[in-house]
Amino acid sequence: MAQKLKLTTGCAKLDELIFRKPSMWVIYGPAASGKTNLALFLLKLNPVHTLYISTEGSIYIERVAQLAPLNAIVEFINVLTLEEQLLNLVKALIRSWDLIIIDSINALFRTEILEKKYALTAFNTMLASLRKASREGTYVILTAQVRAGEEEEEPSGLKYLKFWCDGLLRLERSKGGNRSIYLIKNKEEIHLGTFKIVREGIRWIKC
Repeated sequence: MAQKLKLTTGCAKLDELIFRKPSMWVIYGPAASGKTNLALFLLKLNPVHTLYISTEGSIYIERVAQLAPLNAIVEFINVLTLEEQLLNLVKALIRSWDLIIIDSINALFRTEILEKKYALTAFNTMLASLRKASREGTYVILTAQVRAGEEEEEPSGLKYLKFWCDGLLRLERSKGGNRSIYLIKNKEEIHLGTFKIVREGIRWIKC
């Protein structure tokens, strides 16, 4: 059962937060902030049965080849529309998983919300289904794209992500190409760690 597993990100402080028990977390940030790299690194570190859904094309496949061998047993699914994303997720959830990663949860929602009437319903249905899976023992990690607001960048569909998920983590690219990760707690940001993206995955500099 997933709740008996000991998953890791390579950072003890972050592990205690998101992997202490099965839960559902969002990792958001602008392009090139390290979201996909961090998500894929979990596949290298953890020997678990994993579902990985990509909504951003197949460019990640080259990165997977660099990270090989992976310890996880992974089923990769690429989707091109929000409808495909929902249908593939619902179908996959018939089976049990230790870890589910969706990269990114809101990319297709962002592009279809103004055109498709069902977009909001589909988005919330996916989040509700993932929440249920996490309560039944599956770890869920969702990356999220951001939209530029008047004062700060925030993930599209933020209020729905806040409602369904256990917490939010923000990534930013800092000096020297390093990436920093922050816990968003109320209106505060708590620095959890800093890492560098390397060929073998990520290397934690501060954690």
